[in-house]
Amino acid sequence: MKTEARRQFIHFLFGSFFISLIALLGVEQSFFVLAACFGTGILVSFLLKKGVKIPLLLHIVQRVERDYEKHLPGKGALLFFLAAIITIVLFQEKAIVLGALCVAVYGDAASTVFGLRFGKHKIAGKKTLEGTFGGIAASLFFLSFLFQWPVAIAAAFIGMIAELLPFDDNFTIGGLRC
Repeated sequence: MKTEARRQFIHFLFGSFFISLIALLGVEQSFFVLAACFGTGILVSFLLKKGVKIPLLLHIVQRVERDYEKHLPGKGALLFFLAAIITIVLFQEKAIVLGALCVAVYGDAASTVFGLRFGKHKIAGKKTLEGTFGGIAASLFFLSFLFQWPVAIAAAFIGMIAELLPFDDNFTIGGLRC
């Protein structure tokens, strides 16, 4: 549980940074920053896999990596960068990209934290009803700053339902919530 909480905290921080970056710079310039981060992440992952010790990054990866991701160090971060890049390429409109990332970052983090803390009713594998509603509430909060209520509500529900699908949620949430 501690590992997952740490992982979601890092997800929240980096996600917030990229959401702020897109809000300030727009999608075109942010695309290049995300692409550079993705490329750097692939290089770092390769080096860590080969046994190169990069002190701070190695420490972070070891503390937040899920057991099934150890074959590709930093897999979660790499998939997040890739999903954000694909979202920018597909939608290109700043508000839609920001909305998609809000659900992917805040809804995903909240659903995990709420699910671990309050989850009692399993609905999809390890996912819980309580976690899903926590994710919807967090998503709705942030989406309400970008969209009118009907759109924000629909995006929050659709995005968090997409998290229940048996695919990597970095891709399903981004693609289905817009």
